[in-house]
This record gives sequence, structure tokens and C-alpha cells, in this order.
Amino acid sequence: MGAMTFDQYADGADPQDAFRAARDQALHEHGHGGYSGTLAEKDDYVIITRQPMTEADATALASGLIDRDDPRISDKWGPAGAIPVKAETRAIEVPQLPQPGRGVTLQGADLDTVVRICRERNVLGADDTVATARWTSSAGHGTPPTGSARLTVQRGPAALAAQTQPDGWLFFGWASS
Repeated sequence: MGAMTFDQYADGADPQDAFRAARDQALHEHGHGGYSGTLAEKDDYVIITRQPMTEADATALASGLIDRDDPRISDKWGPAGAIPVKAETRAIEVPQLPQPGRGVTLQGADLDTVVRICRERNVLGADDTVATARWTSSAGHGTPPTGSARLTVQRGPAALAAQTQPDGWLFFGWASS
């Protein structure tokens, strides 16, 4: 019986909820037979740091701790490591927008209007940028007609630096296989 390393991300600011979701996902993907070498083998986690970091930085930290055989996560029967992650991008659904098309990428003046409305509604920060934008629904009613759009937002450096709550957690370590 050996051991394998794993890492698995789960959305959610609360580590207990994120751990439960990530473990349930691992159990779903790898079955309940045991010795999967995944998070499914873990019953608990230990928080490595409280400072949220980007997923790339969290992955690098996790790899370094595994490489150095950090005692907090080195026991294949012990807890998984947990690192809080702040997402560099986020997806938002924006309802009640004027004059939507149907399934169309938002661009030009339409995108400028949507961005202005999002800033007025405080949905976008001053240094956030919109990476992608699509109409998701069109009510087609009212004057003018309204609908919804899904935006992928790139957080600005100031917003990322100021963020203190995680968007999710990276769980990692050794597990029996």
C-alpha cells in the first residue's frame, strides 16, 4: 500500500463547507473503496495560512510543502493541507439590462453600456475589467426590452491585494493508494 499526492480546489469562503464539497467530489469521482490516493481518503484538514492567495501561488506553496515533507501534511493518514484562494477572475450574472440580443457576445457600445450599469450598481470595482460578456437571456418585454448577461470579470491588482476573504480553498497532501 503506497501513497500519492493530490490537490483539489473547491469554491466557498468557509473551509469546512469547501472541504466537505471537495471530499464529496473526490468520493464521487473515485468511489468509496478506499486507497484512491485522493482527498476522498481524508477526514480532516489543517489550515496552512489564513492569507488568501492566487490559485497559482497556492499550488506553488502546496508543492513546496509536499517536496519538503512538511510534518503538517506528510502523514498519508493525517489531515489534508488547506490554503485559502482568491480568484483572479469571477463570473457574475447581471439581470435587468437594456436591449439584449440572444446568445450574442456583448461588444462595443452594448458592452460599454453594460459596464457603466454594473459600475453604477457597484457590481464592478473601479479597477475591474470585463474579460468576456455574453447575453444569457432576453425577456423581450418592456420598453426598452431587458435581459441578463454573464460577465467574466478580471479583478484589478488593488482589489486582489485588498481581498481578505477567500473565494475557495486548495486542499492537498499525501493519501493512501
